[in-house]
This record gives sequence, structure tokens and C-alpha cells, in this order.
Amino acid sequence: MAHPDLQRFLPRNGIDSGTLEALKWLAVALMTADHINRHLLGSAYPVMMQMGRLAMPLFALILAYNLARPEAFSGGAAMRVLQKLSVFAVLSCLPYMELNHAPNGWQQLNILFALGAGTACVILLERPTPRRQLAAIALFAVAGALVDFGWAGLGIFISGWYFFRSPRLFWAAALIAFMLMLRFGNANDWAMAALPVFWLGFQVHLKFPRWRNALYYYYPLHLAAIGALKILVFGT
Repeated sequence: MAHPDLQRFLPRNGIDSGTLEALKWLAVALMTADHINRHLLGSAYPVMMQMGRLAMPLFALILAYNLARPEAFSGGAAMRVLQKLSVFAVLSCLPYMELNHAPNGWQQLNILFALGAGTACVILLERPTPRRQLAAIALFAVAGALVDFGWAGLGIFISGWYFFRSPRLFWAAALIAFMLMLRFGNANDWAMAALPVFWLGFQVHLKFPRWRNALYYYYPLHLAAIGALKILVFGT
């Protein structure tokens, strides 16, 4: 049962699909601007980097919200999402690693791996037997050390999923705690702005077209395009 103090913060009608799609493409625009600033403009525009910090939490919250719907598991949607994330995460590896040269040779896996690991965790936790819970904990521990945004990113995803399923005070506090943890990886507090931005989705009703699977294709293609431009402009 939801905590009575939190019931009023989640309107019964939830977020319209058009509004959720608009939030997703807002996150895409912020991510793209951040990547262009970092890889093509030499991080000359701090505001583009700061606004880009909203992208990952928005992606995590949007996907967690979608997977919190009952039909996400009864209709097999969660497994289909995991399969797509896995395929496109692998396809994105080469352009991602080419753009993000790690000085010590170790490179974290891209955000699609992070979202895939979070999706796998909630698939295990949706029917929480002791064995499945243990597997989810092990996956969280291992994947958090390997993927971009680490344990904080996975924690945002999982606590958000729990909160959207049952808005308890504990999960709200956990979500905020993981958002604060993300600060250490981002080195700024701009990621916290994703929470009020996402919350606006409950208050506005937008008609925004849905381009099925477009984001999956967009992610590796935009990395490859930025990488090609970087080679053309800078020769590296």
C-alpha cells in the first residue's frame, strides 16, 4: 500500500504516452548536445554539459516508469526491451569506445548496457523468489562496476521502478539518495533537475508522435556521426 503522504504526488491517470515520448526526446536532445560539446567543441560551453547531466536520469526514469506498468511483464514487453537494449548496446560499443578513450585503458560500458542491466534486475525482481533476488543483487553488484553511471545509475532505475509501482516513502528516499550519489560521477548537481522535469510529465498533456525503435538506432548512429566529424575536423 502506498504511503498516504505520497499518493497525491502520483495522479491516477499517470503520464500520457505523448508526454512520455516528448520527455524521451528531450533527453535525447540534451545527450546529443552534451556529446557535441565534449567531442567536437572541446567542452567550450559548460551549459551544454550541465544540461546534458539530465539525460541519463531522464532515460532511467522513463524506462522505469514504462516497466512499472502491469502489462510490461504480462505481455512480454520487458523481455523485448532487454533484447533490443542488448543488441544495440553491443552495436554501440565501437563508436562509444572510439570517442571515449580512457587514459588507463579501462573503459566503462555505454548507457544502453546500464539500462539493460537495470531492466534485467527488475525482470528478476518482478517475481521476487529468494533465488531471483540473489541473482538481482549479484547483477547489480557486478554491472555497477562495469557500466557508465555505475551503481548510482542502476539504483535510480531500480528505485524509480519500485516507486512507480508502489509510491512508498522508502523508495522516494532511495531514489533521491541515488540521485545524490550520481553527483560524484557527474561532478555537479544538475542531474537532480531531472526529477522536477520528469514530474512535469504528470501535469502536462502533450501530443507527440512515437517513432518505434528510433532511439535504439539513433544512439549508435549519432556516436558514429560525431566520431566521423571528429576525424574530419581534428584528424583524431
